Formats: sequence, structure tokens, C-alpha cells
Amino acid sequence: MAPTLGLTAPSESGLVSRMFRPWPRLSALILGAAPATAFAAPPARETAQALLAEVEKGPAAKDAAKDALSEAHRALTRADRARLAGDQRHGAALEALALEWAEAARDLARRAAAEARAFALEKDAGDASASLEKARTLIEQTNARRNRAELQLRELDAARSAAPPPAAESPAPKPAKNEKKGGAKAATEKGASE
Repeated sequence: MAPTLGLTAPSESGLVSRMFRPWPRLSALILGAAPATAFAAPPARETAQALLAEVEKGPAAKDAAKDALSEAHRALTRADRARLAGDQRHGAALEALALEWAEAARDLARRAAAEARAFALEKDAGDASASLEKARTLIEQTNARRNRAELQLRELDAARSAAPPPAAESPAPKPAKNEKKGGAKAATEKGASE
């Protein structure tokens, strides 16, 4: 080993060499991955245009997000003009602004759709509540009728058990056949003679 003139030992040993060994590999990894992540994200302009096309498809969403859509289109137009003028930095910033407006328009359209669904569900819940109340009323009425019928049945049973059985009465004597005929003939003869 060659003698060194310093506080630290040669690069094979020592505190300083151990501390800085991983940095070249780690920095290469970070610098190598950074461009890949930058290129992986789609440009703001393309994303904004895709969002605008998606929001403009829905007819109800246009009304809810009309202002945000117009601002996004305005920002894209301004970005085009800035890039044509050679101002790439402001052009990119305006495209990012257009993306923000397009995302706001998408969120407003989603909110409008969610509100419409919530309104429909609330209406359905109200209808179901009314139907439930009607069914409860019908059940209560039916129970009341049944209770009245049971009470009347008990009263009839009590009256039947309390009343003495009817005595075996002899049927009224029937007039003889001859008497009927004679009586009818006599009545007709009396009516004819008078």
C-alpha cells in the first residue's frame, strides 16, 4: 500500500469513500428514470382536447359546464396564438390552464349527472314512501275489519250458548186436502153469488 498524505485513506477504505460509493449508481438511476416519467404523461393540450370532446358529447353536460368549456377553448386558442408568436413557455402554461378548465368542466358535468340521478332517486323514494303509507293504511283498515268481525262472531257465539235451545214445537196442523179445496170452492161460490 502506498502511503497517503491526508486525513483519509486511499479510495479502497475510509469513511468518505464509503459514503459516496452509492451516489453514482443512485444518481444514474434517478436521472435515467426522470425523462421516462416526463414523456409518459400525455401533453396537456391533448388531454384537454380529449376531455373537452368527452364533456361535449353529453347534451345535459353542456348546459352545466358551458362556462368552463368556453374558458377551456379560449385558453387553447390563446395557447395557439402564443406558440405562433414564438412564446413556447406561455403557450405551455396556457395549455395547462386549458387542461384545468377542461377538468373543471368534466367535474361540473359529473356533478350535474349525479344531481339528476339523485333527483330521480329522491322522486322514486317519495313514490315508494307514498306507496308504503298507502299499504300501511290498507293493512290497518283490514285489521280493524277483521277485529270487528271477530268481535261480532264472539258475540254471536255467546248469544247462541246463552239462549236456551228451542223447544220442540209441534208443527201447526195442516188443513186437510179436502178442506183446502172445499174452502177454496166455497170462497169462489160465495164470491159468485154475491
